[in-house]
Amino acid sequence: FAEKLNIKHTFSAQTGKAGKQWFRSFMERNPDLSIRQSEGLSLARAQGMNRSEVGKFFELLTNTLTENNLMDHPANIFNMDECGIQLINKPSKVIAPKGTKDVHILTSRERGENVRVIGCCNAEGMFLSPVLIMKGVNRKPEFSDGLPAGSFVCMNKKSSFIISEIFLNWLKNHFVPRKPAGKTLLIMDGHSSHCSDVEMLQVAERNDVILMCLPSHCTQAMQPLDRS
Repeated sequence: FAEKLNIKHTFSAQTGKAGKQWFRSFMERNPDLSIRQSEGLSLARAQGMNRSEVGKFFELLTNTLTENNLMDHPANIFNMDECGIQLINKPSKVIAPKGTKDVHILTSRERGENVRVIGCCNAEGMFLSPVLIMKGVNRKPEFSDGLPAGSFVCMNKKSSFIISEIFLNWLKNHFVPRKPAGKTLLIMDGHSSHCSDVEMLQVAERNDVILMCLPSHCTQAMQPLDRS
């Protein structure tokens, strides 16, 4: 642009970029800007987050809340999500002689095991006790040490990720006994374990639970428990 306007500049002709000095001056002239660490966003998520899909979801949400008289009942609107947690934290820093090659700190394993936590709260801010999913077969009593009252631990043989059987157990024995009377809306992501089991759908229908899935590849911006 500078060359087309015959403006004298000190930019690099080889790289076609401004230098560090120009960038430093640019940031000083624009104090409302700052350097931030970016996070990766997949192409599918970038394409899925569009006005059409988001508009359809909110139209469906508005109609569902209106038809079931839930607009003024935030205690009956719930959001459910799972979050992964590493059992082993990142090793802390230690003091060691200069030149030392082997600097270790003792842990139970070299690679941490993932644990999934099922969180659920309503629009009033009331949280249900968390449910943990751990990889393995045998559930040991110490797995529940220190958990809040009403929490429990589920075991999954292959991984700590949720499956239809665990979600059915959570819905039937954890969510339904604690939900308010009357129709209740449960918003969640569209994972197959949340919407493919016939028995689970029947349990939801019998107990006046309306299941609503968020649009695909949009949970990073639309899932309340992902946002806060």
